[in-house]
Amino acid sequence: MEFILIPVKRMDQAKLRLSERLAPPDRRRLGLAMLADVLRATEKWSHRLIVTNDQDAEAVGLAFGCALVGDPGEGLNAAVAAGTRAATQAGASTLLVLPSDVPMVTSDDVTSLFSYPEDVVVAPSGDGGTNALLRRPPDALPPSFGRSSAGVHRRRANEAGLSCRTVEMSSLVLDIDQYGDLVTLGGLENLRESVRLARELLG
Repeated sequence: MEFILIPVKRMDQAKLRLSERLAPPDRRRLGLAMLADVLRATEKWSHRLIVTNDQDAEAVGLAFGCALVGDPGEGLNAAVAAGTRAATQAGASTLLVLPSDVPMVTSDDVTSLFSYPEDVVVAPSGDGGTNALLRRPPDALPPSFGRSSAGVHRRRANEAGLSCRTVEMSSLVLDIDQYGDLVTLGGLENLRESVRLARELLG
């Protein structure tokens, strides 16, 4: 079975690099809007897990029919590991990890990621991080999200004897971490919820 795992930070701790430009309530609105966009893009997958300890993110996840997994509060990789255990226990054969801040991802992108036969599929972010990680089985490789993590995931897959593919997807290159990313988001033609909100926040 194909599962999707979306880890979500507490909204009062998310997007701190935007704190000089956006007040906490606006950062929360942006985080929830991006999460909603990711969930809309993945609606046709019935097995979706949200890993979080943020009540607003939990509410959004439940509204989109997702199962909830508690975040142990020890960072992103610990959150992904907790979600991976839950997915494995639920019978997942393939697990795709998507961040909650890639609002331009599409259903076709997700279908493509699941279609590759390799054990590990990595979609890098623009700065060399990982904006999608597919593993089959879900625990084939421990998560190593962070700076330059796309290369780390590839290297560890090779060391473990796993087949690995790197996929460049324009919709997954953009994650919203800095003010310039917000400007880019607001300038896009696609009027997703997060794009409309970015335009509002940019004035």
